[in-house]
Amino acid sequence: MQLVQFIGDRVKTKYIYPERESKALEFKSQLPKFINLIKTCVAFANGAGGQIIIGIDDKSRGVIGVDEKTRDRIYNEFPNSLYDATTPGLLAEIHEKRFNDESVIIIEIPFSFRKPVYVKSEGPIAGVYLRAGSNTRKANEEYIEELVREDKRISFDEETIHADLDILSPSLLKNIYHVYDTGRLVTEKLIARAATHSKKHPTVTGVLTFCETPHLYIPEAIVQCSRFSGVDGRDIVQSEEIYGNLAKQAQVSFELIRSWLLREYQLFGISLKGKTIIPEVALREAIINALIHRKYWIAGATKIALYDNRLEIFNPGNFPGLFDINDLGDGTTYLRNPNLAKIGRRFGLIEKLGTGIRVIMDSCRHAGLRKPEYIEGADSVKIIFYFMPAEDASTSYDEKLLALFNMHNEVKLRDVEMYLNVSRNTATRKLNPLIKAGKIVRIGKGPAVKYLLKK
Repeated sequence: MQLVQFIGDRVKTKYIYPERESKALEFKSQLPKFINLIKTCVAFANGAGGQIIIGIDDKSRGVIGVDEKTRDRIYNEFPNSLYDATTPGLLAEIHEKRFNDESVIIIEIPFSFRKPVYVKSEGPIAGVYLRAGSNTRKANEEYIEELVREDKRISFDEETIHADLDILSPSLLKNIYHVYDTGRLVTEKLIARAATHSKKHPTVTGVLTFCETPHLYIPEAIVQCSRFSGVDGRDIVQSEEIYGNLAKQAQVSFELIRSWLLREYQLFGISLKGKTIIPEVALREAIINALIHRKYWIAGATKIALYDNRLEIFNPGNFPGLFDINDLGDGTTYLRNPNLAKIGRRFGLIEKLGTGIRVIMDSCRHAGLRKPEYIEGADSVKIIFYFMPAEDASTSYDEKLLALFNMHNEVKLRDVEMYLNVSRNTATRKLNPLIKAGKIVRIGKGPAVKYLLKK
């Protein structure tokens, strides 16, 4: 992107870098202390890799460029400093990119196969860094343990739960395996032999899928469903905690949220099976994704929250592996819990790996709904389904407002202000054509005025 500035009789073109800072991209307007660059490099290496671009303002994304002194220091001094300061030693690829009269320097760090990477002078615990969105932070103990498992090519879902095998339900096992075969369950990584003796114990996967009370052994194996009045989450109407094995959590959560969404209306101009605001296939996939891919070693439940204008599903744990949020729906799959995913397919929860997000996006698009939004936090992922039609050049204010009225029995002026993000006077003006057309009616006066969809 480029902006044209007129300075006297001269024309100066200012380039705006097209991408924003993210967990894989960092901007620096000037060359900082090497140690700060090194910490970011460590964070990239512990994650999916990334780039530091010197010569771009981190607020405006405007290209500033670098001078010769900066260029020389980066090329001649930084590679050795980075390698000597990190364990295992990191190697950077450095190159330049030109924007008109200015050049920026790109320091590119690939992800490391050996983890955790840390700053040598700070040690293997305090010196581990991670990317939290567009920020570099010290890693906590749980994250370091995850990196150690990754280095050993071990997933958390195959770790041992120190309990007896009889906590696994024979009936649940019989539904999938028909015959209770201990050898096969070891192969499937549902049970494991303890390191110090020959006694066998269930694994995380075994408990989550074949124990009827997994929350007694894995406290995080809970789904919390809440319904709020309004849009800010202050007034809770109903809240339920869902227990049971993974398949039961998925089914009960789906049925509960579906029952909350089943109302006597549809979005204006949108045909949805069962009259749910969100396509049922999208809701089902989003819940299953949260349960299969979450980090079960992070304290807290998987949370589903219903508001007047949206549904949010909060999943502890960011996107796994080299997954980039910009590539949502392209079929790329990185499994945090590969054994759990495999058993999920046996239960019929997962049809084909890599298709869940695409199904969510496609079903909402076909239904004419606004595209769901994925937000990746420091160590979480949240998907938001908005209860409004897809916005494009052809979507009129009348259509947007009628969608709002089809979601609620009555609408107040404050609701319209928030929904359209407009002032009170503008909200009133947008409602007047619908009143004149006989599609809605106004009841009351002053602050107590409300609007109803005309039957």
